[in-house]
Amino acid sequence: MPDPSPDTPSLLAEAACADDPTLTLVCGWYDDPIWGAQEHWWCKKPDGTIVDPTARQFPFGGITEWYRKFDGLYPCAECGTEFREGEGYDCCCSGQCYGRMVGVPYG
Repeated sequence: MPDPSPDTPSLLAEAACADDPTLTLVCGWYDDPIWGAQEHWWCKKPDGTIVDPTARQFPFGGITEWYRKFDGLYPCAECGTEFREGEGYDCCCSGQCYGRMVGVPYG
């Protein structure tokens, strides 16, 4: 997740940082109670205030406590176990979880 992807939240957050050099670009998760944890990009002011140009995309967007900075761990899409970036299989902690998620038996 450390490299911005070509999606709207990352592009708009990068643009906001370019317009205001006091902002810092942050990547992580927005823990929406309806959609669950969503990979997301936002900005932060020096005083810690969150500036999120795309907060309205979430049903309950912009709630400060629901922003979580990326710490190098991803949640497995199948079982929820956290695994380090570069490990696991696709969006899962293992090939077994990936197989279960897509409906293919795994050894």
